[in-house]
Amino acid sequence: ERLASLFTPFEQADASVARQFGGLGLGLAISKHLIDLHHGTIEAESRGRSFGATFKVTLDTAREEIGKTDLDSRAPTGPPKRLRILLVEDHRETRHTLSRLLSHFGHEVLTADNKQSALEILGSGKVNVLLCDIGLPDGSGYEVISQAKRKPIKAIAITGFGTEEDLRRSKEAGFDLHLVKPVDLHELHTVLDEVAA
Repeated sequence: ERLASLFTPFEQADASVARQFGGLGLGLAISKHLIDLHHGTIEAESRGRSFGATFKVTLDTAREEIGKTDLDSRAPTGPPKRLRILLVEDHRETRHTLSRLLSHFGHEVLTADNKQSALEILGSGKVNVLLCDIGLPDGSGYEVISQAKRKPIKAIAITGFGTEEDLRRSKEAGFDLHLVKPVDLHELHTVLDEVAA
């Protein structure tokens, strides 16, 4: 019954396993995202509790003869722009996992686990994108964005707060986008691609 939610970010089938071994419930969501990028599928099967699970990944392969003119027309116009992203997230495992994912997307990632560290990084160099949690141990993402917006920067709130009031407040504070956890990885990837274009 829990198989349907296995690929949802931050979802875990069994909380006791998470307590024993750690983890956030992002591993399968990231796997699915990467497989989706290759137009593949991933499926899970299980005979029930205590029997484990089998995962099946299907990726299409294609072989075709390509002429030189086809190759020229398919060649990219240039490498995608590599963004310098500041990720502000106080939860260590979430910060580590998102940082690795963003690096996989081809971006340089700087991380901070609190407001003060984030402000120091913002003050010390050029950042293209700010991904910031709202609730921080020594302040809030609203305080970070007030400093960040002094420079040209794309600012995205990534938070568990998702009411209409939360969205309104983050927009008024200066965030360009408000993503609610669990974050849709496709949406995040699309937004970053648009910024990099």
